Amino acid sequence: MHFLSLLRGVGLILFIVVLAGVIAYIGDRVGHQIGRKRLTLFNIRPRYTSTIIAVGTGMLIALVITLVAIFASNQVQTAFFRLSEINAEIAKAQARANELEQKVTSAQVCVQLNSLMGGSVGVIPRNSPAGLRNDIVRNFYNQTVGNLNREYTGPPCNLKKFSPPSNVDKLLGSLADRPEMDAWTAQSDVLLVVTADQNLYYNDPIHFAITPVADRLVVPGGAPIATLGPIPGGKNASAGVALAELLNGAVPREAYRRGMPPHFAGNVTLARTYPSPKDMQRMLSGKGNYVMAAFAATDIYPHTFGVPVVVTLQKLPS
Repeated sequence: MHFLSLLRGVGLILFIVVLAGVIAYIGDRVGHQIGRKRLTLFNIRPRYTSTIIAVGTGMLIALVITLVAIFASNQVQTAFFRLSEINAEIAKAQARANELEQKVTSAQVCVQLNSLMGGSVGVIPRNSPAGLRNDIVRNFYNQTVGNLNREYTGPPCNLKKFSPPSNVDKLLGSLADRPEMDAWTAQSDVLLVVTADQNLYYNDPIHFAITPVADRLVVPGGAPIATLGPIPGGKNASAGVALAELLNGAVPREAYRRGMPPHFAGNVTLARTYPSPKDMQRMLSGKGNYVMAAFAATDIYPHTFGVPVVVTLQKLPS
Protein backbone atom coordinates (compact mmCIF):
# COMPACT_ATOMS: atom_id res chain seq x y z
CA MET A 1 0.00 0.00 0.00
CA HIS A 2 2.81 2.41 0.86
CA PHE A 3 4.56 1.55 -2.45
CA LEU A 4 1.39 2.29 -4.44
CA SER A 5 0.98 5.67 -2.70
CA LEU A 6 4.61 6.50 -3.45
CA LEU A 7 4.16 5.48 -7.07
CA ARG A 8 1.05 7.67 -7.41
CA GLY A 9 2.91 10.62 -5.88
CA VAL A 10 5.86 10.26 -8.28
CA GLY A 11 3.48 9.95 -11.22
CA LEU A 12 1.65 13.12 -10.17
CA ILE A 13 4.94 15.05 -9.94
CA LEU A 14 5.99 13.87 -13.40
CA PHE A 15 2.60 14.85 -14.81
CA ILE A 16 2.89 18.37 -13.36
CA VAL A 17 6.42 18.76 -14.76
CA VAL A 18 5.34 17.62 -18.23
CA LEU A 19 2.24 19.83 -18.10
CA ALA A 20 4.33 22.86 -17.13
CA GLY A 21 6.65 22.14 -20.05
CA VAL A 22 3.74 21.89 -22.49
CA ILE A 23 2.27 25.17 -21.24
CA ALA A 24 5.65 26.91 -21.53
CA TYR A 25 6.16 25.53 -25.04
CA ILE A 26 2.72 26.64 -26.23
CA GLY A 27 3.21 30.08 -24.69
CA ASP A 28 6.63 30.41 -26.33
CA ARG A 29 5.31 29.38 -29.77
CA VAL A 30 2.38 31.80 -29.54
CA GLY A 31 4.73 34.60 -28.49
CA HIS A 32 7.12 33.72 -31.31
CA GLN A 33 4.37 33.89 -33.91
CA ILE A 34 3.13 37.21 -32.53
CA GLY A 35 6.70 38.55 -32.65
CA ARG A 36 7.19 37.47 -36.25
CA LYS A 37 4.03 39.28 -37.29
CA ARG A 38 5.17 42.31 -35.28
CA LEU A 39 1.73 42.81 -33.77
CA THR A 40 1.29 45.46 -31.10
CA LEU A 41 -1.00 45.69 -28.10
CA PHE A 42 -2.01 49.11 -26.76
CA ASN A 43 0.82 50.66 -28.81
CA ILE A 44 3.40 48.57 -26.94
CA ARG A 45 6.50 47.57 -28.87
CA PRO A 46 6.11 44.21 -30.70
CA ARG A 47 8.86 42.56 -28.64
CA TYR A 48 7.02 43.32 -25.38
CA THR A 49 3.65 42.48 -26.93
CA SER A 50 4.86 38.98 -27.84
CA THR A 51 6.16 38.48 -24.28
CA ILE A 52 2.86 39.60 -22.72
CA ILE A 53 0.82 37.35 -25.03
CA ALA A 54 3.13 34.39 -24.39
CA VAL A 55 2.78 34.82 -20.61
CA GLY A 56 -0.98 35.40 -20.87
CA THR A 57 -1.41 32.31 -23.04
CA GLY A 58 0.41 30.16 -20.49
CA MET A 59 -1.70 31.62 -17.65
CA LEU A 60 -4.93 31.04 -19.60
CA ILE A 61 -4.03 27.41 -20.33
CA ALA A 62 -3.17 26.80 -16.67
CA LEU A 63 -6.47 28.41 -15.60
CA VAL A 64 -8.51 26.29 -18.01
CA ILE A 65 -6.81 23.07 -16.89
CA THR A 66 -7.33 23.99 -13.23
CA LEU A 67 -11.03 24.74 -13.76
CA VAL A 68 -11.53 21.48 -15.65
CA ALA A 69 -9.87 19.56 -12.80
CA ILE A 70 -12.02 21.34 -10.20
CA PHE A 71 -15.29 20.59 -11.99
CA ALA A 72 -14.28 17.02 -12.85
CA SER A 73 -12.93 15.84 -9.48
CA ASN A 74 -14.44 16.07 -5.99
CA GLN A 75 -10.99 15.46 -4.54
CA VAL A 76 -9.59 18.52 -6.33
CA GLN A 77 -12.55 20.60 -5.12
CA THR A 78 -11.85 19.47 -1.57
CA ALA A 79 -8.15 20.29 -1.90
CA PHE A 80 -8.92 23.82 -3.11
CA PHE A 81 -11.92 24.83 -1.00
CA ARG A 82 -12.39 22.46 1.98
CA LEU A 83 -8.90 21.47 3.02
CA SER A 84 -8.91 23.49 6.26
CA GLU A 85 -12.35 22.12 7.13
CA ILE A 86 -11.19 18.56 6.51
CA ASN A 87 -8.10 19.14 8.65
CA ALA A 88 -10.31 20.44 11.47
CA GLU A 89 -12.53 17.35 11.24
CA ILE A 90 -9.46 15.10 11.28
CA ALA A 91 -8.18 16.88 14.37
CA LYS A 92 -11.54 16.40 16.12
CA ALA A 93 -11.64 12.73 15.14
CA GLN A 94 -8.09 12.22 16.38
CA ALA A 95 -8.93 13.89 19.67
CA ARG A 96 -12.00 11.67 20.03
CA ALA A 97 -9.93 8.58 19.19
CA ASN A 98 -7.34 9.55 21.81
CA GLU A 99 -10.11 10.03 24.36
CA LEU A 100 -11.61 6.63 23.58
CA GLU A 101 -8.19 4.96 23.69
CA GLN A 102 -7.55 6.51 27.09
CA LYS A 103 -10.91 5.23 28.30
CA VAL A 104 -10.23 1.73 27.03
CA THR A 105 -6.83 1.59 28.71
CA SER A 106 -7.61 3.37 31.97
CA ALA A 107 -11.37 3.33 32.57
CA GLN A 108 -13.83 0.57 33.37
CA VAL A 109 -16.99 -0.17 31.41
CA CYS A 110 -20.12 0.42 33.42
CA VAL A 111 -22.63 -0.73 30.78
CA GLN A 112 -21.49 -2.92 27.92
CA LEU A 113 -22.54 -2.53 24.30
CA ASN A 114 -25.94 -4.21 23.56
CA SER A 115 -26.68 -4.72 27.26
CA LEU A 116 -30.31 -4.36 28.29
CA MET A 117 -31.13 -1.05 29.96
CA GLY A 118 -34.12 0.60 31.58
CA GLY A 119 -35.70 -2.43 33.23
CA SER A 120 -38.82 -2.44 31.03
CA VAL A 121 -39.95 -3.58 27.59
CA GLY A 122 -42.58 -1.79 25.52
CA VAL A 123 -45.32 -3.59 23.60
CA ILE A 124 -47.00 -2.55 20.36
CA PRO A 125 -50.12 -4.74 20.14
CA ARG A 126 -50.93 -6.75 17.07
CA ASN A 127 -52.81 -4.87 14.31
CA SER A 128 -52.03 -1.48 15.86
CA PRO A 129 -52.62 1.39 13.37
CA ALA A 130 -49.83 3.83 12.61
CA GLY A 131 -51.18 6.55 14.92
CA LEU A 132 -51.35 4.21 17.91
CA ARG A 133 -47.86 2.89 17.16
CA ASN A 134 -46.48 6.42 17.19
CA ASP A 135 -48.16 7.18 20.53
CA ILE A 136 -46.84 3.95 22.09
CA VAL A 137 -43.29 4.58 20.84
CA ARG A 138 -43.31 8.17 22.10
CA ASN A 139 -44.71 7.25 25.52
CA PHE A 140 -42.25 4.40 25.89
CA TYR A 141 -39.38 6.67 24.87
CA ASN A 142 -40.34 9.29 27.48
CA GLN A 143 -40.72 6.57 30.12
CA THR A 144 -37.33 5.11 29.17
CA VAL A 145 -35.57 8.49 29.40
CA GLY A 146 -37.00 9.01 32.89
CA ASN A 147 -36.03 5.50 34.03
CA LEU A 148 -32.47 5.78 32.69
CA ASN A 149 -31.91 9.20 34.22
CA ARG A 150 -33.05 7.88 37.60
CA GLU A 151 -31.17 4.58 37.42
CA TYR A 152 -27.82 5.52 35.91
CA THR A 153 -27.06 9.09 36.98
CA GLY A 154 -26.30 7.96 40.52
CA PRO A 155 -23.77 5.43 41.88
CA PRO A 156 -22.14 3.28 40.75
CA CYS A 157 -22.10 4.52 37.12
CA ASN A 158 -22.69 8.25 37.73
CA LEU A 159 -23.58 8.73 34.07
CA LYS A 160 -24.55 12.17 32.79
CA LYS A 161 -28.25 12.85 32.31
CA PHE A 162 -29.68 12.00 28.89
CA SER A 163 -30.85 14.93 26.80
CA PRO A 164 -33.11 14.13 23.79
CA PRO A 165 -31.61 15.17 20.43
CA SER A 166 -33.14 17.99 18.42
CA ASN A 167 -34.45 15.55 15.78
CA VAL A 168 -36.12 13.23 18.30
CA ASP A 169 -39.54 13.51 16.60
CA LYS A 170 -38.09 12.35 13.28
CA LEU A 171 -36.22 9.47 14.94
CA LEU A 172 -39.29 8.23 16.81
CA GLY A 173 -41.43 8.55 13.69
CA SER A 174 -38.98 6.49 11.64
CA LEU A 175 -38.98 3.84 14.38
CA ALA A 176 -42.78 3.57 14.56
CA ASP A 177 -43.27 3.70 10.78
CA ARG A 178 -40.33 1.59 9.59
CA PRO A 179 -41.27 -0.59 6.58
CA GLU A 180 -41.20 -3.88 8.50
CA MET A 181 -43.62 -2.65 11.17
CA ASP A 182 -46.81 -3.19 9.14
CA ALA A 183 -45.84 -6.79 8.36
CA TRP A 184 -44.80 -7.49 11.94
CA THR A 185 -47.92 -6.08 13.60
CA ALA A 186 -50.10 -7.96 11.11
CA GLN A 187 -48.78 -11.24 12.57
CA SER A 188 -47.86 -10.56 16.21
CA ASP A 189 -47.14 -8.05 18.92
CA VAL A 190 -43.92 -6.07 18.60
CA LEU A 191 -41.62 -5.61 21.59
CA LEU A 192 -39.56 -2.47 22.16
CA VAL A 193 -36.23 -3.36 23.74
CA VAL A 194 -33.84 -0.79 25.23
CA THR A 195 -30.11 -1.48 24.93
CA ALA A 196 -26.82 0.40 25.19
CA ASP A 197 -25.74 1.45 21.69
CA GLN A 198 -22.10 1.79 22.82
CA ASN A 199 -19.90 0.91 25.77
CA LEU A 200 -20.71 3.33 28.60
CA TYR A 201 -17.87 4.25 30.96
CA TYR A 202 -18.23 5.85 34.36
CA ASN A 203 -19.27 9.54 34.08
CA ASP A 204 -20.15 9.16 30.37
CA PRO A 205 -23.35 10.70 28.93
CA ILE A 206 -26.19 8.19 28.72
CA HIS A 207 -26.64 6.60 25.27
CA PHE A 208 -29.27 4.05 24.34
CA ALA A 209 -31.19 2.58 21.43
CA ILE A 210 -34.73 1.24 21.13
CA THR A 211 -34.96 -1.90 18.99
CA PRO A 212 -38.29 -3.31 17.76
CA VAL A 213 -38.60 -7.11 17.90
CA ALA A 214 -41.43 -9.12 16.34
CA ASP A 215 -42.85 -11.30 19.14
CA ARG A 216 -43.19 -14.45 17.06
CA LEU A 217 -42.74 -18.09 18.07
CA VAL A 218 -39.03 -18.97 17.98
CA VAL A 219 -39.10 -22.60 19.15
CA PRO A 220 -42.26 -24.59 20.00
CA GLY A 221 -42.33 -26.39 23.32
CA GLY A 222 -40.70 -29.82 23.23
CA ALA A 223 -38.82 -29.14 19.97
CA PRO A 224 -35.09 -29.87 19.84
CA ILE A 225 -32.81 -26.82 19.90
CA ALA A 226 -29.23 -28.10 19.93
CA THR A 227 -27.19 -31.23 20.47
CA LEU A 228 -23.67 -31.98 21.63
CA GLY A 229 -21.90 -35.14 20.63
CA PRO A 230 -20.63 -37.65 20.21
CA ILE A 231 -19.25 -37.44 23.76
CA PRO A 232 -16.73 -40.22 24.46
CA GLY A 233 -17.41 -42.01 27.73
CA GLY A 234 -14.70 -42.91 30.24
CA LYS A 235 -13.21 -41.96 33.57
CA ASN A 236 -12.20 -38.50 32.32
CA ALA A 237 -15.64 -37.61 30.89
CA SER A 238 -17.46 -34.80 32.70
CA ALA A 239 -21.22 -34.30 32.55
CA GLY A 240 -20.81 -30.79 34.03
CA VAL A 241 -18.39 -29.68 31.33
CA ALA A 242 -20.59 -31.07 28.56
CA LEU A 243 -23.67 -29.45 30.08
CA ALA A 244 -21.94 -26.07 30.35
CA GLU A 245 -20.75 -26.27 26.74
CA LEU A 246 -24.27 -27.06 25.56
CA LEU A 247 -26.03 -24.37 27.60
CA ASN A 248 -23.45 -21.61 27.13
CA GLY A 249 -22.49 -22.27 23.52
CA ALA A 250 -24.67 -24.44 21.30
CA VAL A 251 -28.09 -23.42 22.65
CA PRO A 252 -27.56 -19.61 22.52
CA ARG A 253 -26.09 -19.83 19.02
CA GLU A 254 -28.98 -21.91 17.71
CA ALA A 255 -31.63 -19.80 19.47
CA TYR A 256 -30.15 -16.66 17.92
CA ARG A 257 -30.01 -18.32 14.50
CA ARG A 258 -33.72 -19.13 14.75
CA GLY A 259 -34.65 -15.53 15.52
CA MET A 260 -34.29 -15.02 19.26
CA PRO A 261 -32.94 -11.50 19.92
CA PRO A 262 -29.30 -11.59 21.07
CA HIS A 263 -30.27 -9.85 24.32
CA PHE A 264 -32.35 -12.93 25.29
CA ALA A 265 -30.69 -15.79 23.41
CA GLY A 266 -27.86 -15.94 25.94
CA ASN A 267 -30.26 -16.19 28.88
CA VAL A 268 -30.48 -19.99 28.91
CA THR A 269 -32.13 -21.58 31.95
CA LEU A 270 -32.10 -25.28 32.76
CA ALA A 271 -35.58 -26.50 33.70
CA ARG A 272 -34.74 -30.20 34.12
CA THR A 273 -32.35 -32.95 33.03
CA TYR A 274 -33.09 -36.56 32.08
CA PRO A 275 -31.54 -38.35 33.84
CA SER A 276 -30.38 -36.30 36.82
CA PRO A 277 -26.91 -34.69 36.64
CA LYS A 278 -25.58 -37.32 39.01
CA ASP A 279 -26.90 -40.14 36.83
CA MET A 280 -25.54 -38.35 33.73
CA GLN A 281 -22.08 -38.48 35.27
CA ARG A 282 -22.53 -42.14 36.10
CA MET A 283 -23.55 -42.89 32.48
CA LEU A 284 -20.56 -41.02 31.02
CA SER A 285 -18.19 -43.00 33.24
CA GLY A 286 -18.99 -46.09 31.18
CA LYS A 287 -17.77 -47.05 27.75
CA GLY A 288 -19.24 -45.89 24.44
CA ASN A 289 -20.33 -42.58 22.94
CA TYR A 290 -23.15 -40.35 24.12
CA VAL A 291 -25.19 -37.42 22.82
CA MET A 292 -26.55 -34.59 24.96
CA ALA A 293 -29.58 -32.73 23.59
CA ALA A 294 -31.48 -29.59 24.64
CA PHE A 295 -35.23 -29.24 24.03
CA ALA A 296 -37.50 -26.24 24.53
CA ALA A 297 -39.11 -26.52 27.98
CA THR A 298 -42.04 -24.39 26.75
CA ASP A 299 -43.03 -22.33 23.74
CA ILE A 300 -40.20 -19.82 23.37
CA TYR A 301 -40.98 -16.27 22.23
CA PRO A 302 -38.99 -13.07 22.62
CA HIS A 303 -41.38 -12.18 25.46
CA THR A 304 -40.11 -15.29 27.25
CA PHE A 305 -36.93 -13.17 27.74
CA GLY A 306 -34.81 -16.30 27.77
CA VAL A 307 -34.44 -19.89 26.59
CA PRO A 308 -35.71 -22.46 29.13
CA VAL A 309 -34.56 -25.95 28.18
CA VAL A 310 -34.79 -29.59 29.17
CA VAL A 311 -31.58 -31.56 28.61
CA THR A 312 -31.30 -35.28 27.96
CA LEU A 313 -28.35 -37.67 27.70
CA GLN A 314 -28.49 -40.82 25.62
CA LYS A 315 -26.02 -43.47 24.64
CA LEU A 316 -25.41 -43.86 20.94
CA PRO A 317 -25.75 -47.31 19.37
CA SER A 318 -22.44 -49.14 19.02
